[in-house]
Amino acid sequence: MYSRTKDQIIEIIKKNGHAQVKELVHDLGLTQAAIHRALNKLMDEKVLIKKGSPPQVFYFLSKKVQPASKVIVSEQQRKILDENYVYINPVGKIESGLEAFMDWMHSTRNMQNPEKCIDDYIEILMEAQSHKKKPYHLIDATDRFNKIFPVNHLNRIFYHDFYSLIKFGKTKMGQYLFNGKQSQNKSIIKQISKIIGSDIKNLIKLEKIDAIAWTPHSIPRKVSFLKEIEKNLNLNFPKIEIVKVYSGDIPIAQKSLAKIEERIQNARETMVVVPQKITAQNILLVDDAVGSGATMNEISEKLKFKGAKKIVGFAIVGSYKGFEVIKEV
Repeated sequence: MYSRTKDQIIEIIKKNGHAQVKELVHDLGLTQAAIHRALNKLMDEKVLIKKGSPPQVFYFLSKKVQPASKVIVSEQQRKILDENYVYINPVGKIESGLEAFMDWMHSTRNMQNPEKCIDDYIEILMEAQSHKKKPYHLIDATDRFNKIFPVNHLNRIFYHDFYSLIKFGKTKMGQYLFNGKQSQNKSIIKQISKIIGSDIKNLIKLEKIDAIAWTPHSIPRKVSFLKEIEKNLNLNFPKIEIVKVYSGDIPIAQKSLAKIEERIQNARETMVVVPQKITAQNILLVDDAVGSGATMNEISEKLKFKGAKKIVGFAIVGSYKGFEVIKEV
């Protein structure tokens, strides 16, 4: 049962559309501490949501979403959702677990029975995760590269995760990657670094890597995503410099090219391996997202031309089916 203060707050917000703490203090004649206690309880109960940052913080009534408590799921299903489901809603709030799934269904106007929808999601997720094999615990995409390119210059290529799943959109890592790059949010990039750090260290050990190369971004940004990842991981490992150069007047981003032939040409003519000769034998080539794979394959050819013997690729995310172009990132 709501207290009188909470009822009053709700009525004020219904009348005005939103409220700030200073307004509620004035209208109700209560202390800031009392107002904050009531507001926090209302947010815990999902009655209110908060928007903005100090000093411009506003409280709104939350949209009516089917309560997650009314959806019947097993403990195992809830655990799977808690560990794997992330939804970044249209106003930028990061949510996870069952509540996030229900919010996604509401936001996308998905009218399917929630329990059936969760069953479908977990089935597709489990199929996707079945591609992760020991001892790497990564998705081995080497066969896909062998099928798409006449010559695959990568000896092995691994993904931490797929970028998106059929019917359900971006995976947890897909959400982090897309929003981390688009917003240039260092805290999200740091979270990604923590998640993939053990993958990269394990790959270095298993493949006897003795140098790392980082794929350069097509378009310069104020916060360079992979440079930030490199800084966060702090691997203290020999690095082979690769740069992207242009002969034309306009920098062309790989994601803007729809045909694989165009992507191959773009990578072949713009990617430069700086050292004249490479003495490292086993190189780890790191990229953020792989769709066609053209960039990694072309860089690998150049690395081997300069003296490398084995190239192992690692991408944070890759395409789920075939080699569709990941245009968003």
